[in-house]
Amino acid sequence: MSAITFLGLARRAGRLEYGEDTCGMAARAGKAKVILTASDAGHTAVTRAGNFAAAAKCPHVPLPYSKSELGAALGRESVGVAALTDIGFAAAFLEKLSAETGGYAAEAAALREDARRAGERRKERERHEANLRRGKKRK
Repeated sequence: MSAITFLGLARRAGRLEYGEDTCGMAARAGKAKVILTASDAGHTAVTRAGNFAAAAKCPHVPLPYSKSELGAALGRESVGVAALTDIGFAAAFLEKLSAETGGYAAEAAALREDARRAGERRKERERHEANLRRGKKRK
C-alpha cells in the first residue's frame, strides 16, 4: 500500500481531518499529530498549516503530492491541508512516505517513539484501572 492510499484508510477510520478550518480546530484541541500540506497548496495555507503545527507541537510535513492527488485519495476534488489525529497512523504514514521518497526519516522516527510511549502509557493506565477494580493497593 502506498503512502497516499494510506491516507484514504486513515480517513475511513476517522483519524484524518482535512481542510484548513478542521485542521486548525484539531491542532488547537491538541488532537493533531502531524499536519500535511500538498505540494501546490497556496502560500497562505502553508503558512497557516505551519502555525497550526507549531501550536499543536507536531511536525508539519509538505507532501510530494498535488492537491488533486491528495483529494482523489481522500474522496474529494482537492485537499490542500490535512491532519492525522492518531499517533499510530501518523507514524506509519511517515514511515511509508520515508520509504517511498527517501526523506522524512527523522520525523518518522520521532513519531514512532511517541507512539511507543503512548502505548506504554495506555497499558499502564489499563493495568491501574484493573488493579482498582480488583482492589489491589500500591506498595
